[in-house]
Amino acid sequence: MLGKRAALIAGALLVCGGGRTQAQDSFADAFWQYRASTGFDFSSGSYGAAKDTEILYVPLTLQAAKGPWTLKATVPWIRVSGPALLIDGSAESIPGLRTSGAASGLGDINISASYALDIFAHDGLFVDLTARVKAPTASFSKGLGTGAWDGAVQVDVAKTLVDFLPFVTLGYRVSGQPQGFRLRNVVYGSMGLQYTWNENIATGVIYDVRQAALSTAKNPQEGTAYVNFKLSEDWSLNVYGVAGFSENSPNVGGGAVVTFKWR
Repeated sequence: MLGKRAALIAGALLVCGGGRTQAQDSFADAFWQYRASTGFDFSSGSYGAAKDTEILYVPLTLQAAKGPWTLKATVPWIRVSGPALLIDGSAESIPGLRTSGAASGLGDINISASYALDIFAHDGLFVDLTARVKAPTASFSKGLGTGAWDGAVQVDVAKTLVDFLPFVTLGYRVSGQPQGFRLRNVVYGSMGLQYTWNENIATGVIYDVRQAALSTAKNPQEGTAYVNFKLSEDWSLNVYGVAGFSENSPNVGGGAVVTFKWR
């Protein structure tokens, strides 16, 4: 799931943490607001092989928002170790086509633009439309990426219910065609529920499922539990753990994301 886990969590927390409320005031409509985040995502799974394959994903994400628009770019470093053939990543990225050994380097760069339909915000309903492009900057020869462009569109919906925040995502990814493979376009989706304990702590769970890029493979299915800590007005920390529910998902994983915002 790689970068998508952090994106899902950050998106949900923006809604409940006041990001959407701020986005509606006159100041936010008139001036750009910025966020920078980094952290790590680690996962390990057998994927049907005798030995586990491990993935370490370290992204740097820059985000700019003004009014209903949010622009985001993610530049990751990735390390893959193990024998599994990995072609099913998240909506944002595909880890690569590694069959043995280990390799590391620049991952695929992801760029996205989102538009918030603020017409529903006064009822506590938040709808975001997002278009995303993955640039094939990861090395195909090292098995860190497919060497092909991907594109995706998705809709995110969240509804505030006092301290609870249910949310869903539905998307469609157009898969690039790496040399020697024929990948299909895939539908993906997520559903989750967040609870805000106080102004500084929120917890949540996410269930994620998507079609496998290869028609003969099992559909990836994963669950994520997370905790968000608001450290100050400008800093926040997200910590999460992951469990896989199919042969085409990691057995376990987890990570953390630290975010700084400014205007």
